[in-house]
This record gives sequence, structure tokens and C-alpha cells, in this order.
Amino acid sequence: MPKTVLNFSLESTNESITPRAGSILLGEYLHAIGLPELIEHHLPQPRSAKGYRPSFFLQPLLLMLHNGGRVLEDLRMIGEDQALRKLLNLEKVPKADSVGKWLKRHGLLGVYAMQRVQRFLLKRYLQGRRELTLDIDASLIFNRKSIAEPTYKGEPGFASMLGHIDGGWLLHSELRSGKIPPADNNLSFLKRCQAQLPAGVRLHYLRADAAGYQHELFDYCTDEGIIFTVGGKLDASVLEAITQIPEEAWEKFSSYEGDSHHIKEEIAEFVHTMIGGQYAFRMIVVRKRVTPVLPEIWDLLSEEEKLALSEDRYQLVATNADPEEFSPRKVVSFYRKRGNESENRIKEFKNGFNLSYLPTSDFMANAFYFQIGALAYNTFLLFKQEALQESWHKHTVHTIRYKLYHIAGKVVTHARKLVLKVPKLFEELLSSIRQKSYEVSLQ
Repeated sequence: MPKTVLNFSLESTNESITPRAGSILLGEYLHAIGLPELIEHHLPQPRSAKGYRPSFFLQPLLLMLHNGGRVLEDLRMIGEDQALRKLLNLEKVPKADSVGKWLKRHGLLGVYAMQRVQRFLLKRYLQGRRELTLDIDASLIFNRKSIAEPTYKGEPGFASMLGHIDGGWLLHSELRSGKIPPADNNLSFLKRCQAQLPAGVRLHYLRADAAGYQHELFDYCTDEGIIFTVGGKLDASVLEAITQIPEEAWEKFSSYEGDSHHIKEEIAEFVHTMIGGQYAFRMIVVRKRVTPVLPEIWDLLSEEEKLALSEDRYQLVATNADPEEFSPRKVVSFYRKRGNESENRIKEFKNGFNLSYLPTSDFMANAFYFQIGALAYNTFLLFKQEALQESWHKHTVHTIRYKLYHIAGKVVTHARKLVLKVPKLFEELLSSIRQKSYEVSLQ
């Protein structure tokens, strides 16, 4: 017997044990909302009776992504989990190369099919909401596959365009060539986001960074009654307008200390137009006076010395919001919420579901896989909203894996019934989730 550090022995067992008991409840919830039937209805069917149906590929892929799988080979962790497969009625799980061929075979058709599936699920997510805020942003996926092209940052990869609405739902997403800059096709992207919405639901607000600073986008939003707050660009005409703002028009906005800087923010606004644009809009200007001295020294300086050491930087926000309802402060505060509502959601989508990895050297196959990742992300939001306790609604997928998905369990047969046994500590939690899933199935 080999020597060991601690006094216990190691043996194997033929019992059906799973490290993913919580993931089985996720799978049950997906059945409760009718996802397998949606997949079968919308995705392309096999060309022969011997072919595998779309749910054969898609259900294991969703489980893999929810459980932290990064590459197609990670489907093995689902295939080798006999307890999970038994309870979710997954007789077989496809191999990685079979999934790769399936993705290539359906490509663009798969992309459109996934969008139809998500449009149906969106109705569940909205729960009566009628006016929404849309955050659009571009994100790069660095990759050295043969089809990857140089991005604006110089590295090869792909570009993605993502549109999130209230609560984080990914309303629409697109995988693009790496050479396409973030400013391209923003208006057409917005229209495709609108096309995903069910009848009676509209976009009320739009937020975007300076890539969306385009008069076509502004004119369309104004015509559609959409209030936009978009990062502005400091071109020559805007800089000239800023210099014309009287000094007494600047209002104090905030003041804070950096590591070695004193930063004072002031706010003002003016009316601006762009060449080719139909409508004028408000340009909110935040003037940041940055002084590179330690805070304790700053207080000892005279006003003349402070001014001489200061460097002015500007943050610009273009908006068509009514000044009676949206003061300059409110516009900037609303715009700065993008950090959580958009940028953090993108991190959750790309990092939480490992969408920085793309599996093939076929662009449309990767675009299809990207949409499967979007479905995994959105079903995670639905699962939290409808089946998990409210205190867990802000948890990331990493936290849910730790607290729920990766609970251990054992499957036994008792009185001709399958039984999932889990530690007593988790029994009440899992029972409440199952009850909520059952109630969802009755809706």
C-alpha cells in the first residue's frame, strides 16, 4: 500500500455519482420552459431518418457552457456523467468532432434559428415590461485561427457587437470580422435589436460609447422617440464650442483624489449639430481638471498655482433628452451606468461562458456557436429570475456554479423510481428550485 500524508484510503465505486447535481435542476428547468421543443421546432432537422436531431447537439452544449466548459472537447464531462445523463434522459452525448461538423453544416441557418428561439424566450423574461433601455457595445475576441483578421488593436481576431437590455438580457448579438471597426453598422444593429422585441414593447433609451456618435443614429432615434445618451467626440467644432462656454456657466460636478492626482469635475452644455444631421442635440461636457500632485500638497497651493498645474480633459455625452426632465447631471449619471449595465455584462458573457473561445476555422460555424453561447447566457438569466431565490439574482455564473451547479449527488433506483440523493444541507434548496420549475411548466 502506498504511503500517504493523511490517514484515509482511496477506492473506486460503480455507483452513479455526479458532481453536477445542481446542473440536473438546470436541465429540468430548461424542460419546464419547453426549450427542447423550441430547439426541435426552429433548428434545421437532419436530412435522413438516421441523423441526429438538433436537441441531441444543443442540450449537451448548453449544459457544458453553464458548467464552465471552454472547448468542444469539454463535452466529455457531460458524456461521462452517467448520473446526469440518466436523469435528463440523455442517452448519448456527441463527440467534439461531430459537433464541429454540425456547426459547419448549418452555419447561417443556425444563427437565424437561434435568434428565433431567443425571441420566444424574451417574452418570458420581460414579464410585463414595456419600455426598455438598450446598451450597445463592441467587444474584441482575440484569436489566431487562419480566418482571424487584424483588429483595430493590431492583434488578429474577431469583433462582436452586443446589445443588452434592462437586467442584462442579450437582446441581439453579432459576430463580425476582426477588421470591421466598432462604428460600422450601428444603425442597422439597432434596427435588428428592435426586430427582436415582441409587439407592444419598445426601446425607450439607448446608451452607447463614442463609436455610436453618428448623425444617422441620432436622427433615427429622434424620429422613433428613443432618448439617446451617446459618448461624444472631441472634434474641432466641438472643441471650438467648448471654448465659447462662459466660465460662469460651468457648475461644480464632483471632486476626488486619485493615487497622485487631484481631480475636479465641472459640467456645462451647449446645443450642437453634425454635418448631414437633421436635428440638433444637446452636448453635455464634463471638464476634468487633473492636477498631478499629492493631495496633501494640493491644499497648500494658491489658486494661480493650481490653475497653472492643471490639465483640462473632457468627457462628452450627446443626448436628445428633454432638459426639463434630464438635467446635465442626470444625463451624465445615466450614461455612466454603462459600466455595470453593458461592460460588466459583456465580461459575464465572454468570460463566464468562455465565449472568447471559438471552436472552428469556419466563420459561420463560429457565428452559430456564438449564438449558442448567447442562448446559454440568456437561459442563465431566466433560470435565476424564475427558479432561484431573489438573493441569488445578482450572482454571476461563477458563483452559481460554486453554490449550486457543482453540488454532488448520487442516483439510485428505489421502488422503480429514480432518486437523486444529495447532502442534507442542500435538500431544501434543491427542492424549492424543483417546485418553482414545476410551477413554471404550468404557465
